[in-house]
Amino acid sequence: RARAEAAAAAAKAEAFGQFQDAAVVDLVLQRLPQVAEAVAQPLLGTRRVTLVGGSGDIGVAKIPAEILDLVTRLPGAVGAL
Repeated sequence: RARAEAAAAAAKAEAFGQFQDAAVVDLVLQRLPQVAEAVAQPLLGTRRVTLVGGSGDIGVAKIPAEILDLVTRLPGAVGAL
């Protein structure tokens, strides 16, 4: 079993090497739902949100933009890792 898993890992590494950026994008896209779920998990028990802000959009309308910004920056963070 260990040999089979090692062979599978080697084949996957070789495929990633051949497709480089496409393989990384594929991996990120596969994991993105799990990451989004992990980011949203702390909000499940939230009963009230209080936003304190300056200029620009404030209030509940700002929350989707903040979440979108976080998810948008995720590929760069994964690449940096």
